[in-house]
Amino acid sequence: MLDVQNRLFDQLRTKIPGDEVLGKIIMDDLNLSRDSAYRRVRGETSLTPEEIKILCMKYDISFDKIMGIEGKSVTFQYSPINKREYTINGYMQGVNFAFTRMAAQRQSKLYLSNLDITVFQLLNFPDLMRLKLLYFAKIYVKSPKYEDVLFELGWKGDLEDDLLRDTLLKYVKIPSMEVIGIDAGKGLIREIVTFYEAGHIKSKKDVLGLLDQVAQLLGHVDSQMQVGKKFVFGSSAPASDANYEIFLTQTYLQDNTFITDTNAYRMLYITHNMINYLYTHDTDYVNHSYRVFQNLIENCSSLIGTSAKRRIPYFEGLQQVLDKARIRIEGVDLY
Repeated sequence: MLDVQNRLFDQLRTKIPGDEVLGKIIMDDLNLSRDSAYRRVRGETSLTPEEIKILCMKYDISFDKIMGIEGKSVTFQYSPINKREYTINGYMQGVNFAFTRMAAQRQSKLYLSNLDITVFQLLNFPDLMRLKLLYFAKIYVKSPKYEDVLFELGWKGDLEDDLLRDTLLKYVKIPSMEVIGIDAGKGLIREIVTFYEAGHIKSKKDVLGLLDQVAQLLGHVDSQMQVGKKFVFGSSAPASDANYEIFLTQTYLQDNTFITDTNAYRMLYITHNMINYLYTHDTDYVNHSYRVFQNLIENCSSLIGTSAKRRIPYFEGLQQVLDKARIRIEGVDLY
């Protein structure tokens, strides 16, 4: 029974904020005294079947997994997006919460494979991040809240500046190993152009300003690659921590996969329905995905360091796409 209890507590630790104490959670959720709660956490007292049920139901934990029932199925969780209740700020709060949990651990690292430039890098440029999230809200979620919104430079919507900044600061402090596809960066440029041509960006000045920010973004990503460190745009690279390992694959990546690896837990996120994400704590599945990621790395080219062999052609190609996008906005179609 204690094995089941330990597996349950391991799952719970991945579900609660970093500043929350497991004993306090058990005490409140099960209506126990402090002594009774901490005796359960220490393994001196077993949880009752009813207590296990309460915790599994509240925190969306698979009962089969904590009971050690093995099979070919994997349990994923997700937060359904209701188009009438969806807000850009609420979405970003979910991202921030994941980073907050990671930042609270003694050791943590991100492993990302991305079809495009990692969306977290857009946090350095609030206009680009707001544009990206508005694009999804209007095109895919069809949220009535944003139906009549036209994007313009400086538009804030309901996305708080402090939330964006806090999420960025957490991201840059977590070491990461990232794989990007050969076309990474082009998708963002195309989204901006098509969003403008569909009438969702207020003026030519605004869309050209966004493309200028993409150029700055690419320059900033290049700067981080050269030193192998993540840092905030406009600041200096840190002397330690925030290691940034980024690799380029010549093949096509099938999805966006994020693995969060800490001393306390390992989780996996997969994007779905364009903007939403599924996540799982299933140990076998996450560990298998981690091994696949490591195999992927072996067949990629590193973009880190002073060597320009791979990095310069990659950014030159993106600059050409940017130049064509600007010409297209000015009225000449070269695509």
